Amino acid sequence: MHKQIDIDEQILDNFIELLEDNEDEIIYDYKGKSNQILINSSLVQKIADFLLQKLSIKKEVQLDYLKAYIRAAFELNNNAVVISKNGNIFIKIIDESVKSTLSQEDQGTVKSRYNGVKEEELKSFYDEFFEDESNKEFFYTVAKEFVERYFIDKKISNDEYERKAFAYIHTITLEKITEIYDDEEDDFFLGFAGYIFRIHFKEVFTYISELILDEIAISNKYMMDFLNYYAQDILVIQGVKYKVPHIEADNGLRWTVPSMLSIVKIYTKAKHIISLLKREKQELQKKVQKFYVNGLSPIKSNELLQNEKTSLDIQIEEVSRHINVLNDRLDIAKNEERKAILKEDIAKQQEKLKLLRKQREKVIQKVIKKSGLTEYIALQKELDTLTRKLQREKKVLKQNQEAYNSIKSSLVKALISKKSKL
Repeated sequence: MHKQIDIDEQILDNFIELLEDNEDEIIYDYKGKSNQILINSSLVQKIADFLLQKLSIKKEVQLDYLKAYIRAAFELNNNAVVISKNGNIFIKIIDESVKSTLSQEDQGTVKSRYNGVKEEELKSFYDEFFEDESNKEFFYTVAKEFVERYFIDKKISNDEYERKAFAYIHTITLEKITEIYDDEEDDFFLGFAGYIFRIHFKEVFTYISELILDEIAISNKYMMDFLNYYAQDILVIQGVKYKVPHIEADNGLRWTVPSMLSIVKIYTKAKHIISLLKREKQELQKKVQKFYVNGLSPIKSNELLQNEKTSLDIQIEEVSRHINVLNDRLDIAKNEERKAILKEDIAKQQEKLKLLRKQREKVIQKVIKKSGLTEYIALQKELDTLTRKLQREKKVLKQNQEAYNSIKSSLVKALISKKSKL
């Protein structure tokens, strides 16, 4: 439930005036939906400053007051969602008929799956505000938090895992959502967490499986003991027999810790090395790229510059010879008018010679020095060696890919299953 805050009517009137004065920063029918409103971050900052000025409140509760006054100003019903993301305030007005109040007897049943919010409203919110580039790592972070919290730190039993894993993951999903939306109070997100966990169910457990396999690759004894549970056939608890799910592929191949260990170690090691080599390669490529000139390697650039210099040398030689000829003619000229013409021609040629020499000097300055070429060649050799290493590790990865994927998909099926009573 959103927090109950006493609203000062005079401050509310001033608050509404502020909204009206800045109405161009409020987007109604946001993303074409008549029940959606977005308040731009610039206006959010203005109204936050306004409330801090008018109310004696602490900074940490500022968002609670801001949302309370927004609810009052827009006359929102209790079902409306008011959230903060990236400095903006987003309002989603949910009709009373869309969200039903759960009775006490419905708590913990199928009816409580989405906390009473209809699936179409959750899907609409998901499509518009969640499924974007900034959230592509969301479910990996959920899986990682789950593995670290309950496997690495707490070392839960197989029994606790089967009973509580889904609830634990749901809780972590809710925690991560409230971090994204700077929000801890809207019941809407309790249902939304359940919704996105359901539609990304296999993705979450695929990540969990990968993280578990990473642990057995480094011989985590607890993790190997946890997986050994799935190697059993029949488990007797207090005289009752249970069939244990197996880590079994679609073709009937059963995987056990000993049979999967070498494959997982080789695959995980290759994956780790590839990741390191890719980062190293990117750094080398940045260093090599600094030597490139207009998209050309320094060797090719120097070759073109040398050709340009040679061409200028020829032109300089020709102009110099021409100036010498003109000077010889000037020495033997008797006619003053003829001398004046020759002097003018000599001056033009000398100016041309001066420009050619300047151009030649610029070309020489552009030539990459021998030390730079040596460094470039060394970096290029290092890059070639690294590329060959990367290709070898990719080959190792490919050779073990099919077996690793079989282990991973088999583990996913085991992790989402529970022992069944016989």
